[in-house]
Amino acid sequence: MIVGLAVVAAVASIVLADVIFVYTGQINVEPMTTAPLVFSTGPNAGPSSTSAEPYINFTGTNSGFTVNLVIANSYAVYYYKAGELTVNTAGYIYVNSISISGSAVNTLTIYIASSSSPNTPTCIFTIISGGAAASTPSGTCSLSAGTYYIHIYVAPNLPVTSTSTETVTVTFGYNVIQGASVPVPT
Repeated sequence: MIVGLAVVAAVASIVLADVIFVYTGQINVEPMTTAPLVFSTGPNAGPSSTSAEPYINFTGTNSGFTVNLVIANSYAVYYYKAGELTVNTAGYIYVNSISISGSAVNTLTIYIASSSSPNTPTCIFTIISGGAAASTPSGTCSLSAGTYYIHIYVAPNLPVTSTSTETVTVTFGYNVIQGASVPVPT
């Protein structure tokens, strides 16, 4: 009987063993000379427009943009031509992820419109609806090479008080191959 238990124990340990095949791959990383997308300050935002700067400041960075804006006890605030987007490589933009901290905003929408037709948005991305982050990833929006404006629509949760603040982090994806929004780990 002891021998039988020893055989069962030996077989069980063999069944539970893992077999791992190992392969190697080489990944070569090189810089792109021109980024597919470049964000910068639009004509109607600080710091380039000093008259708009108390209300909105839109700054392009190497990896996207940073916006500081104000809300008031109004139905909404529409920041027209707040940012500029230079598309160097045609592709498909989409919202990959959204995180929010705070409860000052009821609705936040980002519009992207060609500079030749700024009142006709090419892309419309709902970021916050009913105070909650929109579901992601969003559908894609096709962008051709050229210059675009970024408009931002913000409807606050009323009343706006001195403690009405919120931080919204939006991660965009840009697919230069096909019109598919591929979830990217963040």
